[in-house]
Amino acid sequence: MLIYLGTGERRYGEKPVPLHRRRGWEFQAVLQGSISLRLPDRILPPESHRLWIFPPDHQHGWAGAKRQRAQVAVFHFLSVPELVQRIVAPKGYLEISLSRTTAARLRLLASHAERYWNRPAPGMMICYEHILMELSLLLCEDNSHRTRQAQENSAQKRVDAALQWFSTRMAENPGLPEIARATGSSPAHLRRLFHEVLDTSPKHILDQMRFQRAMQLMSDAGMKLETISEQCGFGSASAFSRAFKDKFGCSPESWRRVPGPISPYSKVQ
Repeated sequence: MLIYLGTGERRYGEKPVPLHRRRGWEFQAVLQGSISLRLPDRILPPESHRLWIFPPDHQHGWAGAKRQRAQVAVFHFLSVPELVQRIVAPKGYLEISLSRTTAARLRLLASHAERYWNRPAPGMMICYEHILMELSLLLCEDNSHRTRQAQENSAQKRVDAALQWFSTRMAENPGLPEIARATGSSPAHLRRLFHEVLDTSPKHILDQMRFQRAMQLMSDAGMKLETISEQCGFGSASAFSRAFKDKFGCSPESWRRVPGPISPYSKVQ
């Protein structure tokens, strides 16, 4: 049930809204201009094209710059879907960035609500429930996007940590179980993360790192293949030579003999 509706121009710099608690759920959107959220301990920087969602009894107010006009839409509902409650509860309140298209949509919804608010009619409750569902859906979609981003960031960090750990212990030739254990994961889970983040297997990336390190060391003509193979985790010069030829079509010695910086993927005769 909609228990309060506010739309139109606000000048919170000249007429700020003092700190107080609401008895319902507040959805406040700034559709044009900018406003500042006032909390008990501070006033946050002004924001534009933003939607805030507050649970009942949340203490806050609104402020703004002097002579700054803003267009807002404010909806207070007595209750909201349980999913909205679960999303907002851990954080105290939420704010969502609005695209121009979404801001225009909220402006239209506020206009529809205002007609019923000023002149009640049979479709009034359906209109209010429709607005609540659109606002709730907007919150849920934003939360899903944030969750996906957090998961992607977490996966990237886990893969980066695995690559860094392997790079510092390459000479020990650690396998995927050791790398996974060192980074707090399981081999199967880490393998899934590599495919998710890098679109390839751990073995492929780790082999690439070995060969890249080997070719950097091979640029030093005085370094023996045995030493290079040990530092890159190949175990022996013969094992390194076989792996190198399988991948690049030439032996390490042939690659070294070619003058100038050539691509390691070029087949050397």
